[in-house]
Amino acid sequence: MRRPLVIIALLSLLATLPGCASIGLENPFSNDPLTGGTDTTTSLLLGVPTPAGMQRYGSHGFQDFGPGGGRQGLEVLRGKIDTGFAAQIMYSGLQGQGWQLRLALRKGARAVYVYDRGSTMAVLTFESQTLLTVLNIWVADRLPDGAPLPMQDAAGSSGGSGGSDGSGGLGGSGDAGGMNTAPQGGQTSRGGTYGGGSGGLQERNL
Repeated sequence: MRRPLVIIALLSLLATLPGCASIGLENPFSNDPLTGGTDTTTSLLLGVPTPAGMQRYGSHGFQDFGPGGGRQGLEVLRGKIDTGFAAQIMYSGLQGQGWQLRLALRKGARAVYVYDRGSTMAVLTFESQTLLTVLNIWVADRLPDGAPLPMQDAAGSSGGSGGSDGSGGLGGSGDAGGMNTAPQGGQTSRGGTYGGGSGGLQERNL
């Protein structure tokens, strides 16, 4: 009885080592939502610089094209960075490209910011965790007044239109809800004002 357990333990250990995939041993942690990130410096959906040190998780996002031909979908980033600093970096980049901040709310470790530019809207949500910060970027065209509630899952309908590749592109995964990471908690930050000067990012506590 002990020998099979030893064999299983050895196979599990080998599967975690680099190069073992080439001999048919899969990494048992390959489906971990915290793996598979690629370094990024620019948002694919927004085309603005992202905070240094963040990675894009293509399998957790999706990409499509709106009626106007612009990109829309979900982009998921994660990195070891202060939430307030990351929000200010995104604000500066978006403001420089004509985006207007329409809503800024923060509650504990979570924050949400809504921007618009013409008929396009962008929603940025931040969540501070024990060591890392998760940034979800949602981009889509603004719906007309009186539009019905769409019942179809945008991620599922997009299929593989933005298939993930080695460059860290957005994948066509049905997991459009962002990255559900665990454990939660750790960092808690107080609401306030980012930037410290005129033209900075102003927030309101919930």
